[in-house]
Amino acid sequence: MFAGILSAASACTTDEINSDSIFKNKETVQTDFDKWLTKNFTDPYNVQFNYRYIDKLSDNRYNVVPADEEKSKVIAQLVKHVWLDAYKEVAGESFMKQNCFRVMQLIGSPEYDGQNKIVLGTAEGGLKILLFRINELDPTNIYVNQDNPYANKRSKPLDLNHWYFHTMHHEFSHILHQKKSYSTEYRTISAGKYHAADWVNVKDEDAAADGFVTGYGSSEPNEDFAELYSTYVTYTDEAWQNILDHGVVVKKDASGAVIYARDKNGDYVYQKDAKGNRILETDANGDLISVTDANGNVVYATDKDGKYEFFKDEKGNRIPMYKIHQKLGVHYTMTDKGLTPYFIFKGNAYPLTVAAGEPVYQRTADGEIVYDKDGNPQPEYFRVPQFEYLKQPEVDTFGRDAILKKLAIMKSYFQESWGIDLDKLRSVVLRRSKEASTLDLKTLK
Repeated sequence: MFAGILSAASACTTDEINSDSIFKNKETVQTDFDKWLTKNFTDPYNVQFNYRYIDKLSDNRYNVVPADEEKSKVIAQLVKHVWLDAYKEVAGESFMKQNCFRVMQLIGSPEYDGQNKIVLGTAEGGLKILLFRINELDPTNIYVNQDNPYANKRSKPLDLNHWYFHTMHHEFSHILHQKKSYSTEYRTISAGKYHAADWVNVKDEDAAADGFVTGYGSSEPNEDFAELYSTYVTYTDEAWQNILDHGVVVKKDASGAVIYARDKNGDYVYQKDAKGNRILETDANGDLISVTDANGNVVYATDKDGKYEFFKDEKGNRIPMYKIHQKLGVHYTMTDKGLTPYFIFKGNAYPLTVAAGEPVYQRTADGEIVYDKDGNPQPEYFRVPQFEYLKQPEVDTFGRDAILKKLAIMKSYFQESWGIDLDKLRSVVLRRSKEASTLDLKTLK
């Protein structure tokens, strides 16, 4: 049974399904939708797709309502296009006929567990799967989030990836690994880090540090396997990288301060861009951070002769300082023109060449104005500060490494046991998911 951050698990069963309702309804007339379901689910795959409420197929401990028929048509078409046909395209129709769920049951409302958490979907012994919240589906706003694994799952419109497709891939993977086991090595990678009793308290964002792609994946190895599978095939490279990045944890000392890497000479190691250049550090506003000495004074850059470097205008002349610059302070940023100093006045940014107020003059250590040989006071010019670069922190890569090791085992398992190229399947799933919002869902075809 699948359960995510908004759900909870209950024991799965392998009991035979009794699809007979305790309520004796009048014989229903087969509609065009029923015929479509027979043609697209029952005949090719031996799947009973139920949108009418059958009490024996749901858990009578919960109060739920039947699925709306029009919205059932929408989800049925989406399940076929995004989920069922993806496997058909990659593995063939016979693969799904042999391994697919035997019953798919739609429920109109959510189902809540004892902790008031919404159940995403349930499956029993590979025989049936229940999909909830069908009546909350907005046919005019089909939304499939493929890019952000940490998006708010409670927001509207419903994220069909989270509430349906991820769930179905998750449960389907259980069917497959129950028929053909994956390598026992998989279970050893995160041994000792599973949260059997308290996985519900593990946030998805934190799970990756221990080698899991979701909090629910940390509950036990089989759910770990199913979550890794369903997450990998339903999210883009960008989203997947986001998860891997969360699997890299910055090391900190006992006081909580970041520990930075040093080379063999004891010097800091700095982060570099694609061209091998050090990356400048910026503050919360995007301004460069000046280097300061032990007393908090700015340290200025010098040339090879030890002389200060100065900012210059477009004509190559040094830029003199005025009282307005002293009062408001100078900011530094990188633009397409390179290092750019500026000041802010009444919310607007101005270049240093804009002057106001009295000039600022050079002064001696005693505070006296410095004059040239002709008796003219010497302007103070803007010197170029030294800037801080991003230091490379020491990191713990266990989580990322564990996820990648598991993924490698999983890819081998699907290729060797089922003849499925997992990356090809993922490509097809992502393409079909992206197509979901462009489908004509008003007409059964």
